[in-house]
Amino acid sequence: MPTIDEIKKFVGEEGISPSEVFGRDSLIDDPIVKGYVDEERKIASSGEYAHRKRTDDKFDEKKKEWDDEKKKLEDENKGLKTESAKVKAADLFSKKAKERKLDDKQIKFISQKQGDFTPQNVDELEKEVDASMDSMLEEFKNTARIFGHKTEEKKEGTKGGGEPGESGSGEDNELIPD
Repeated sequence: MPTIDEIKKFVGEEGISPSEVFGRDSLIDDPIVKGYVDEERKIASSGEYAHRKRTDDKFDEKKKEWDDEKKKLEDENKGLKTESAKVKAADLFSKKAKERKLDDKQIKFISQKQGDFTPQNVDELEKEVDASMDSMLEEFKNTARIFGHKTEEKKEGTKGGGEPGESGSGEDNELIPD
């Protein structure tokens, strides 16, 4: 019977591969081959995991940059829309003052307060201007009352004044007899 060394020498001289001598299952079950295959799998999977981890980290970093840039652009866009709405609101205040037939004092008061107006919803600008104007007129009325001035209550849709002699001004009109 030949020794293991003689068999190895013969296989080496003849150029026979181990797979020609043994079957696939025998080679896979060999502890040395099995250990080598397992080690290669671990290296491959850990390399793949490390690569995936690096890729995920880069993606998360880029996503954060994109989110930050998106927020910055959205804030800038909102600011520009608000500034544009403020310009439109100035025209709306003038238009509404004429529609409501406000007197000069009321118009001056509103024009002073109108710089403080900042629209919350650009799409509902006209409603916000109306609400703000109502609030400003109420403030005008309260301020006038504090300083002892009478204010006229104008109802929308009504024309003409009240009773004769109820002009609302403290001045005597020389054309109206006492």
